Amino acid sequence: GRGYFSIHRPDVFVSAGGKAETYVIFGEARQGGQGGFGNGGGAAGGGDAAQVARAQAAVAQQRAAMAAVAANANAADSEGMPSVEEGTAEEEGVEAKDVDLVMVQASCSRDKAVAALKENDGDLVNAIMSLTT
Repeated sequence: GRGYFSIHRPDVFVSAGGKAETYVIFGEARQGGQGGFGNGGGAAGGGDAAQVARAQAAVAQQRAAMAAVAANANAADSEGMPSVEEGTAEEEGVEAKDVDLVMVQASCSRDKAVAALKENDGDLVNAIMSLTT
């Protein structure tokens, strides 16, 4: 029989740049799922398996990019360069993980990411869009 995956309470990010919208879905994919799709008739059944594979690849790529950002931050610390402490006054009211995600997605500095998150009341998608469009 066909298998399917589901993501309980996913984080979904939409980018409407270019010719088509791009959806990036974060969450733990579970085979068999909890979504009540039935056997083989779910969102990832049949022809949608390629979409699930692309979403999983996007998640893996995002995790690798965030690891690279963390590695660069650690390298800066080891070279004696001043580092930005998590939870400093400028970052009050925004989550450090949200700042990191905006930095990776928008390819911007930490200061710009914090400013964009504050301007958009912590909304990740709008913060990223404001920096990339």
